[in-house]
Amino acid sequence: MKRYIVVTLVILSSIFAPKGWAQDPEFSQFYASPAHVNPAMIGFTWDPRFTVNYRHQYPGFGNAFLTFAASYDQHFDNLNSSFGMSVLADRAGEGGIYNTYYVNGLYAYELKFTSNLRIKAGVQIGYLQQSINWDKLIFGDMIDPTTGNTGGISPDLTPERNSIHRLDIGGGLLAYNSNFYIGASVKHVTTPSLAFTATSDSRNDLAIRTSAHVGRVFYVGPKIIGESQLYISPNLLFINQGRHYQVNGGAYVGKGILFGGLFMRHTVRNTDALILLAGLRAGIVRIGYSYDIHIGPLATGAGAHEISTIVDLGLRKGADKKIRRKKSGECPEIFSPR
Repeated sequence: MKRYIVVTLVILSSIFAPKGWAQDPEFSQFYASPAHVNPAMIGFTWDPRFTVNYRHQYPGFGNAFLTFAASYDQHFDNLNSSFGMSVLADRAGEGGIYNTYYVNGLYAYELKFTSNLRIKAGVQIGYLQQSINWDKLIFGDMIDPTTGNTGGISPDLTPERNSIHRLDIGGGLLAYNSNFYIGASVKHVTTPSLAFTATSDSRNDLAIRTSAHVGRVFYVGPKIIGESQLYISPNLLFINQGRHYQVNGGAYVGKGILFGGLFMRHTVRNTDALILLAGLRAGIVRIGYSYDIHIGPLATGAGAHEISTIVDLGLRKGADKKIRRKKSGECPEIFSPR
């Protein structure tokens, strides 16, 4: 019962509240979902790269909040361009009461700024679909205050439609070399309406999302042929969307096939979560698991499980020879430390 009440309140506050701003789903392992962060962060190798991200938020409330994302990207040197595609599904409420789906086409053009610095300009053009299962919502006047049982029909009006379909556009810039990147992106420049009614209201529009992000790899100790080096990779992400502000910062550390890390997410008003990370990297595959330990004012059960998987065919044996020939589409080592 509690998860239905919580999800209903969250949904209704975003639809009918006098002041409400929609907010994108976000991943704690943001550096492992580059296409979701910035459309310019694609095509770092001549071979396909695939990423999959899964997030189970607030597990104490069952399957109330589930997010899944997947992407493909690749660089084509003869066009000096990178192409990709991404999908994201965000389901709120047990059984999918409030669902959001994104499908994006991605394109980035690469410029060689100096011998050791490249710049990418990227765009994304996408399709946004949202739906609500009104019959599964539980309103306060449907709950018996003495027994907690639900029943009856709420007098609240059913919306004019149960799904919406919108065009969604964004873009981004990225400067990078072999072990460093810095960039910025903007999403939802069309500010698509998320209202389920025909009445126009800017408070139901999906606010423009801006972000800035930076990361680097530092190696510890001398490089020895045939042996992996210990590395430290700090990453920082700042996001603004409507009245929402978020800062994710921390670092992961690794050597050989193992890596781990510690991050913190802050919402400017208060510290939100401490993020613990552990993972494996072998060949072309990198898998990470993280858990959000909530340290904000919300009650117990506000953590989150997250799993990321990256399969980069550009890391297979022999693929680096193509990169050395033309030095194009070079992958920053922050995404594949040696």
